[in-house]
Amino acid sequence: MKRTVLPLLFALFCAAQAAAEQTRLVYALPATVPAVIPYTALEKGFFKDEGLDVEAKMFSSGREALQALLAGHAQIQSVSETPVVHAILQGNKIAVIATAARHIEAKLIARTDRGILKPADLRGKKIATLPGTNSDYFMYVFLKKNGIALEDVKIANMPPPEMVTAYAKGDIDGYFAWEPHITYGRRQLPEVSKVFYPGDLYHGWTTVNMDPEFIRQNPQTVRKVVRALLRAEEFVRKNKSEAVRITAARLKIDEKVLRDLWKENVFQVELNEGLLKSMTEIGTWAREKNSIAGPLPDFKDYLYDAALAAEKPSRLRR
Repeated sequence: MKRTVLPLLFALFCAAQAAAEQTRLVYALPATVPAVIPYTALEKGFFKDEGLDVEAKMFSSGREALQALLAGHAQIQSVSETPVVHAILQGNKIAVIATAARHIEAKLIARTDRGILKPADLRGKKIATLPGTNSDYFMYVFLKKNGIALEDVKIANMPPPEMVTAYAKGDIDGYFAWEPHITYGRRQLPEVSKVFYPGDLYHGWTTVNMDPEFIRQNPQTVRKVVRALLRAEEFVRKNKSEAVRITAARLKIDEKVLRDLWKENVFQVELNEGLLKSMTEIGTWAREKNSIAGPLPDFKDYLYDAALAAEKPSRLRR
């Protein structure tokens, strides 16, 4: 009798605990092509299928979206790894539960009518960046690779929508940003715009982040989030045309342009050792840039892999 009752009671207890977990969530998202998987999960109702009521809040940059998570205004958030590294170095509590894309979206766009035809032509020019972002990190490695000192260029700090306006008006000669903001700028001045691509200088990761305390209190909810993202990944792989439509509508970008940008991304839910390598390289740069004393933290401590391990362990590559 006891052998039958105890497992039943335990199962009922677990079910009650799961039912008590938070299911109404805000997902803070940037306007960026690599966020295709979360966009699709929202549009196709995959979160809802898992019993989650998820509201999307859009931001012009992942850095702004991350601030919503850190301020407690969102429970899920996506951004490239650079702002996450900055947040960790600043002492914030954050956990990466997965990545949803690998990408090469960070680029430089510059005006050829201002004499910018090659990297060296940036000397003496005014360029814009948004500090703390993946494109800001790309700017530093791009300038260093091409032997251009920071003091050789005039740097303006502004969010991407302002970059596009300033670029079109001629207030800046170029800017470092990510898609679709590079495309927006090229659309403004198609005849005099040159785009410089990252090549092997920088490959980024679209992270999915949550608060560690929220994870501790809601482990089943986190698993449901991961399940919804995995379903969205499968849908994107099998239904590219519809995924393009969903993303183009959210980003207000032409579907043909988006199809051209698609190849710059690998849409996959995973936790790859490459992420740790990137975070360590960016952390080293950020520590030097901001004169932060002491050793780097172990970024492995900021990865929460239990949910992905439970749902798809083959995606954990260490």
